Amino acid sequence: MDSTNKDQVKGLNKLITTLYDGENGYKEAAEEVDSVSLATKFRELSQQRYNFGHEIKPFITRLGGEVDKGGSAGAALHRAWIDIKSALSTQDEAAVLKECIRGDESAIETYREVSADTALSADARQTLQRHLQTFERTVAELKQLARTYENA
Repeated sequence: MDSTNKDQVKGLNKLITTLYDGENGYKEAAEEVDSVSLATKFRELSQQRYNFGHEIKPFITRLGGEVDKGGSAGAALHRAWIDIKSALSTQDEAAVLKECIRGDESAIETYREVSADTALSADARQTLQRHLQTFERTVAELKQLARTYENA
């Protein structure tokens, strides 16, 4: 595998890890919040992160790379999701939402960074762009929800 492919695989695997962390963060959030509608939303977002990961995997194998399995104990995104545990312990929906927003904002940064690789195939870039737009819409929606819970 040439260095261009190696770099692309590394970037795409970084996204896989990011998505895995988000999937787990949302799953954890869904189990802890009291609000049924919020728990449902978090489960949907967890499933969406899982699905996004499966959309990226074929690009990695097409490049001749191996898909990273598992989460990122040391990755920046994982650190972004760690604070969700302390927010969850307070049972404060607004605080949990803020931590989810932080996690997704971190994911957006990672997506932008990886999407900037001009060597990525057009279909890979298109997929990443679609994911990125979804993340941006989700963050806007979660910010609106957080305001609702803060004012409750």
